[in-house]
Amino acid sequence: MTEILVLAAIPLLLLLMLSLLGATWNIQEETLDAQDGARHRYPRGVDMGVCVQRIFSPEDRDFVDRQGSARLRQIYRAERTKIALYWVWKNSRAIRQVMREHRLAAREAKNLRVGPELGLLFHYVEFRLLCFLLVCLIRLFGPHALKDLATYALELSQSIDRVLAELTSGARVPSAERAGGA
Repeated sequence: MTEILVLAAIPLLLLLMLSLLGATWNIQEETLDAQDGARHRYPRGVDMGVCVQRIFSPEDRDFVDRQGSARLRQIYRAERTKIALYWVWKNSRAIRQVMREHRLAAREAKNLRVGPELGLLFHYVEFRLLCFLLVCLIRLFGPHALKDLATYALELSQSIDRVLAELTSGARVPSAERAGGA
């Protein structure tokens, strides 16, 4: 029995490692605009909670189902799946970029607080695992049953943003070289 569990766990661990290394599951990066980066993840005035509710809502699916066209259902499912995967990929990419910038800034910090940094790392790993799970579930079942999970991912990414803002808002002491005008 143990051998079966080990054999089943190996592919899952391989997929997890690929995801953590940045596998994108065939979502092309060229779909991003040049201005679409980590600093401007969400357009001003757009409530991302509403967007998540719309993307992952079953209401549109139910409407398409009532139309009675198998082809329309197929097109709708493919397009909504692409949109949901793009949303996950975009948020994951933005958080990875923000964390990369934070990691580089933290190297120069003189008064690094270990507790909040470990909490941030825990939230980041949780977010990445959640994105991996979302991608797998979207591909298997479609986005319509995943509204709560996507909402949690959004809240977690916003939590990471808040913690980063707290850690970088005056918590860093400039190094002696920079303070001396070098």
